[in-house]
Amino acid sequence: MLPLNHVASANALEGAEKVWKATVEPRVDPDVSKNLPPTIEQLANVHPEENHSSGLNRHERFRVWKYLEDLVKDGPAYFRKFCQQLGNPEMVEAIPIKKTTQIPMAAMDVKPSSPGENGDALKKIFQQSGVGDPKDTIPGTKDPKDTIILVCGDLLTGQHLQSLIDSRSAEDTSWRQLKNVNFNLGLFHLKMACADTIYKTFIVPKDGRLDKTSLMALVALLRPKETGKIESNPGFRRMHEVILHVGTALRLDVWRLAALSEDSKLEDLEAFASTKPTWESLVSMAQKMVRDYSSPRDMKEYRETCMENERDMQHENVQIMHTYFLWYEEMTWALNHGDIGRVESLFGPWMFIFRGCGKHKYAAEMRRYLETIHFIYPKELSQAIRMNILCNPTGKKDGFRGIDWLVEHNNLYIKRIYGGKYSNHQKERIITKSVLIELYKRVRLQFETMFRLDHKTTRHTSPDMAASFRQLMAHIAREKANKFIKGRTTNYEVPDVMEKGMSVIL
Repeated sequence: MLPLNHVASANALEGAEKVWKATVEPRVDPDVSKNLPPTIEQLANVHPEENHSSGLNRHERFRVWKYLEDLVKDGPAYFRKFCQQLGNPEMVEAIPIKKTTQIPMAAMDVKPSSPGENGDALKKIFQQSGVGDPKDTIPGTKDPKDTIILVCGDLLTGQHLQSLIDSRSAEDTSWRQLKNVNFNLGLFHLKMACADTIYKTFIVPKDGRLDKTSLMALVALLRPKETGKIESNPGFRRMHEVILHVGTALRLDVWRLAALSEDSKLEDLEAFASTKPTWESLVSMAQKMVRDYSSPRDMKEYRETCMENERDMQHENVQIMHTYFLWYEEMTWALNHGDIGRVESLFGPWMFIFRGCGKHKYAAEMRRYLETIHFIYPKELSQAIRMNILCNPTGKKDGFRGIDWLVEHNNLYIKRIYGGKYSNHQKERIITKSVLIELYKRVRLQFETMFRLDHKTTRHTSPDMAASFRQLMAHIAREKANKFIKGRTTNYEVPDVMEKGMSVIL
């Protein structure tokens, strides 16, 4: 259980019956129906753009910052001096920073693989929290009456809960109909879906691995011992690191080409650093790079109208890779820094990408979120959900995580860290001790402090990628991945799934 933070009114979660009716039958309420159904343009502009002196929109300005960050943090040592000027991207709408406290619940011996089993899990959760219908549950249970209970989980959990709610429509009380339950998609699983989309777009097609500029060819240089695993089932963490590291190397090579276009003698970034460029000149160069390399264009129309011998098919694939990697980088940054406004502004592009690559349920859930939060729910409820859809277990500015991430984190501590070993690693013991994980953690921290062991940690430092980046950048430069070579062909044209999704939705 997590406390509700950043809520203006104590009544923000009141009105479960009204909210349920507005969600199920939104056109009955005239105040709600006048805004329904919202168009895609309305959903994409829930956070309107403001004019900027650079002429770039907020997503392009983030890409400018990302290019600069790659150069400052992973380029030659000279550029480290610009760390202070680099700063952070602008916030669209930030969740206030406050360390999240939690009340761990006992683990449950339930496999929530069906609507009924999810109902059993909810029942046990409500019993532990002391909430429910006093007539049906333990004496002393508090009746929530018309209060909304926010529930967070992955997409499958949401589908099971919706099926469960639909099946309870004939029950005689609001509690039994589950009208108090309000489901919200866990954003950690959404981020995992974003990484999986890139995997399915660039790695799953076998012909897409053959070009020397393909993502798989670049991965083989970074992780030569893991190519089989990445081709078959990389998992989220491995794919996440692939996107970050390959994207950084590609963007650093773009810096090399930009410097070369300024002066033909500057063959690498070290030579560029020796000219001691100013911060203002770097910003100007980054803005030009974003316009030339990373701004999405109608690739389908370009491919259909341009003659094959006039195209560079491999360069087109790399441009699509640039674009999708930067969409992922922006989503990752926004989630980690609690910029809920930027996260919502990214729902539009990712909705198109999901629809284009076949993740229709994620696209539908993102659309449902935007419609309910910005066009159906009362403002106080919408604000309460938006300010609490991410938590901050560390209380740091970059420490925001999805609620479902915290659930997975607790599972790790319950089953592995404090779950016992050998004969003690038993289901009954794990369930019994699961409510004590916060106590165990505090005791461990106290002992580390008492014996001056604060430097001990299970968190690994970031790997030194300098040598790997140099090797990867040398390959990218040798194969001219970021350079247009007229008439260059490819074994596989990477589809622009974002454009495909737009054509389906629009």
